[in-house]
Amino acid sequence: MKKGIFILFHLIISANLFAQISMVSKKIFLDSLNRETTPENYIYTRVITNYYQKSVRYVVTDFYKNGRKKMTGATLDKDILKKDGEFICYYKNGAKESVINYSQDHKEGKELNWYENQSKKSEKQNFWDPKTKKTQTLIINFWDENNNQTVIDKNGEYEDTDRYITEKGAVKDGLRQGVWEGNDILRKISFIENYDKGVLISGVSVDENNIKHSYSSLNEKQAGKKISKLK
Repeated sequence: MKKGIFILFHLIISANLFAQISMVSKKIFLDSLNRETTPENYIYTRVITNYYQKSVRYVVTDFYKNGRKKMTGATLDKDILKKDGEFICYYKNGAKESVINYSQDHKEGKELNWYENQSKKSEKQNFWDPKTKKTQTLIINFWDENNNQTVIDKNGEYEDTDRYITEKGAVKDGLRQGVWEGNDILRKISFIENYDKGVLISGVSVDENNIKHSYSSLNEKQAGKKISKLK
């Protein structure tokens, strides 16, 4: 009898707690590109803690369909993800993928990345200048999937795939140097870029229709200035 009462009491408390959490938090469904979608077509779910309460920062947590965490951190805007502070990302199996610090939605500070088997992938240092609105990333160390360290103490060769983008090139004093090549499967382009001490000097991309685009900044790269169709 006492055991039954205890179980009932526990269920009531749990239900009330869940109701309280639901009242202050918001859950949304996301597709593979992190765009809001319907419950029938979702790939991830996102929970914004204290959504219905006024706050400077809101805790945001993304989940895979299997219920494991995909990402957790804080956002400055409850409706638009503006990362601030430490963000931790996880692989689908629960293994840690990265730990990255942000300031006003810009990477700032130390960044650590791992492969799914938890071997080290990279160590980077990010800088963000709110006055000039410029960012810079130093590649400190990098290991390939076979655990070979190809960038040692800011110098070496870098080749990596970050979600949809694959790129490779030389690193000198932590910065991109010389010719870098890569491709973007999401935008369906390949590209060749020239860097000097981490600064993009020029670049040319080729899209799926063999149209070339030239650019001298990342903004121009996104806009895609057309030159001519390849023969």
